[in-house]
Amino acid sequence: MRRLVSPVLVARGDELALLRAAAERAAAGGPAAVLIGGEAGVGKTRLVSEATAAFEAGGFLLLTGACVELGGEALAFAPLVDAARGLARALEPYDLDEALGAARPMLARLLPELEADGSPAVDVQPARLFELVLGVLGRLAAERPVALVVEDLHWGDRDTRDLLAFLVRALRDVRVLLVATYRSDELQRGHPLRRLLAELERVRSVERLELRRFSRDEVAEQLLAIRGEQTPAPVVDLVYERSEGNAFLVEEMLAVVESGGGEVVPPSLSDVLLARLDGLSEPAQRVLRAAAAAGGRVSEGLLAAVVGLPEPGLLQALREAVENHLLVVDDTGTGYRFRHALARDAVYEDMLPGERVRLHAAFGAAIETDPALAGADAVAAALAWHWYAALDLPRALEASVRAGRDATAAWLPTEASRHFERALELWERVPQAEDLTGVDHLGLLELALQAAIDATDEPRALTHAAEALAEVDREREPRRAALVLFRRADALRRLRRDAVPDLETALALLGDEPTRELAAVLAGLANAHVVASADEEARDYGQRAVDVARAIGAPDLEAAALLSLGGARGYLGDFDACIADIRAGLALATELRDFDASIRAYANLSDTLALAGRYEEAVEEAAAGVALARSVGLAHGLGAFLAGNQAEPLLRLGRLDEAEAVLDEALAQAAGPSALASPLLVKAELTVSRGRLDEARELLATARAVLGEAPPHQYQGHLCWIEAELSRQDGDVPAARRSVDRGIGAGTESLARYTWPLVALGLRVENESDEPDAARIDRLGTLAGGLDVLTPSARAFRALTGAETARAGGADDPAAWSAAVEGWRAAREPVPLGYALVRLGAALADRDERDGAGQAVAEGAELARSIGAEPLLAEAEALARRARLAVATANGRPASDDRFGLTDRELDVLRLVAAGRSNSEIGTAL
Repeated sequence: MRRLVSPVLVARGDELALLRAAAERAAAGGPAAVLIGGEAGVGKTRLVSEATAAFEAGGFLLLTGACVELGGEALAFAPLVDAARGLARALEPYDLDEALGAARPMLARLLPELEADGSPAVDVQPARLFELVLGVLGRLAAERPVALVVEDLHWGDRDTRDLLAFLVRALRDVRVLLVATYRSDELQRGHPLRRLLAELERVRSVERLELRRFSRDEVAEQLLAIRGEQTPAPVVDLVYERSEGNAFLVEEMLAVVESGGGEVVPPSLSDVLLARLDGLSEPAQRVLRAAAAAGGRVSEGLLAAVVGLPEPGLLQALREAVENHLLVVDDTGTGYRFRHALARDAVYEDMLPGERVRLHAAFGAAIETDPALAGADAVAAALAWHWYAALDLPRALEASVRAGRDATAAWLPTEASRHFERALELWERVPQAEDLTGVDHLGLLELALQAAIDATDEPRALTHAAEALAEVDREREPRRAALVLFRRADALRRLRRDAVPDLETALALLGDEPTRELAAVLAGLANAHVVASADEEARDYGQRAVDVARAIGAPDLEAAALLSLGGARGYLGDFDACIADIRAGLALATELRDFDASIRAYANLSDTLALAGRYEEAVEEAAAGVALARSVGLAHGLGAFLAGNQAEPLLRLGRLDEAEAVLDEALAQAAGPSALASPLLVKAELTVSRGRLDEARELLATARAVLGEAPPHQYQGHLCWIEAELSRQDGDVPAARRSVDRGIGAGTESLARYTWPLVALGLRVENESDEPDAARIDRLGTLAGGLDVLTPSARAFRALTGAETARAGGADDPAAWSAAVEGWRAAREPVPLGYALVRLGAALADRDERDGAGQAVAEGAELARSIGAEPLLAEAEALARRARLAVATANGRPASDDRFGLTDRELDVLRLVAAGRSNSEIGTAL
């Protein structure tokens, strides 16, 4: 048969040039990603194939994978599995082991052939898997540039989409080109890929291509390339009219013409494809119909079992289908897939309903008899789909539950949730469902609930929890009811809603018998009360959780409980006991190799040390946590978050350059909202302190977008303080007031560490206002009087707010400002210390105590200069000029020269007069 595909790429020169330019950027170490959209058949795969062939010729390592649809559902991580399989074939065993590194056990969970030396596969935790995949790409790219291609992203599961988004943001200074294709005609409103595309469009390294259809002349060019000779104009016109420039349809319609149809082209794609099918032998048609029912790809052995042809006849039928460009050999080399999904869809839709049912039943029976026929990928999922499509509901139910359990064991919660949902749909339609599945209906709801929680689908989890609670008998099965309540509390907590009532009810149902469930509920209550600042209750629940965990010999629960207990004690000001608890929890987590708990411990420890004013220790512990996160493949998530804990105490110590370096590295690596929030806010505060207000506004806007409408208390307080300080420096008193009120009104008054800065700033805003609000001053002063002073910074804030309150009352008291200065000296925080010194200087200058005023302002100015706090330095110099204090400026000149009792500006005017300038020239010069 004459070739069907053009040997040359037609009419895609600009698109190919864009891909080559992206590859050049990637090869040079710059971030590069290209998203290629277009309708089915427009030529996305062909364009990518041409481009990647050129990349490989230029030294790139090519890794490809495709998203796979199975019965309308996506297989989890299908492109990653494809890419890993291809990598295993491309590298020698030693090189493969070096490239995979720590990722091998986790990837082996998805692709068992990667297991090595009998080492057990570990749970596929998506956040860590993403980091480990990034590490693999980094090691490969150190040897040669890498092109990672993901096709058919419109069929991708959520984990695959999340992985792609992570890689787009995290790949920096790594020689990796990302290319993804998707069918734009599949993206109806509400399709999850639409949101991802909108997000990725805002990333500078991402380019989008939307492939257009061919023009009439380009169709003629395509036909010429395929046929090797000019095509008669009427045929070109007819093919163009019917294909509307779709490259795949052009090929298929030409095939009909070439096979004897003359110039009569069928009116639709389905008719075109089926006309070609009619020209094949009956065995080839049987093979194609079976392949269409198989889904995305099918092994030769499975086809043989379903079609029932003897081996010679099967091979002849397969050769005929391949030579007619309907099937192609898949990437494994052991199976087949349709050359284009449109052809598969046409063949599948043309079958009679009974024929489809029989084929799916045959696939189900064959896979049940010999699961190896389905390959290593998703055997239970394939069975669930085939039995469902075969209308064998009992088998579909049993397979769906099994597929959900398999997905849960492989830590694929999104896929598990989908299978359990189907099982719930089938339950009432299947007699003896409990006997078939080995689980009762409540148990299935519990499985679906846990899967939804693990998949971070909190709304779905709440729905399942409500159904389970309506079904469970609390008197007969109190423990079961308690577990459902505990899981619902987990979902509520993630939605930032009150989880305490559910946890308290669960606690009452569990009684006093020491169990794992009791320890988990107690630890949950401790955490919930810490967030609500019910610190005594949090401490008591935390201690009980530790006691129960120790009583049952559960070190993993004991580690978690110790961290909860430590957090509660920290907010009560019992810092020594808090730090001891956290260190004990860290030791247990380290021994258990529970890296997530260990990193959480470093986060809690560094946070507590910073709260206690032990800033150098806080920096060291946070740095240790960052190092651990990097070593276990979590640098871009938990590691970036911990960098915020490392930078904040550096900021407090006035080591702003060091803090900024830490933050810049973290923000360059961070991927995901949970990783970005802390470093974004700390850097926004730092840039405000340095007077880089436009940059601070950009950082603040990004932080707002990351955190959403309802950030947690600690973030809300920080956000509002930064907004208020920006407004204060802009001279916008109403906006500053609104930000202070919003921060305090968000509940931060229950957490003093977040409220003190807002109260102090609110009072400062009133003192700098042309029309101070006496009622606001009274309210802020009263609030300050009720806040605790358990930490050095809190005691310094108490003195500072006292001085601001006195100033607002018209008594700018040097003694009050001296107390604030000493408070900040004790807290060892140069930025507020500098401000307190400048205000002390102002109060002394008002009393004509010029020597003391000059010393205070000079020290404040020097502090500001040494740490790069430009707004504070400008304030010190402005005060020195107004008060005629001999304070050196940045250029070494005194801020005020008092030899003649004149200000700097008056001296400048005299110099210009002496130079003979006119009034207008003096005004222009000044």
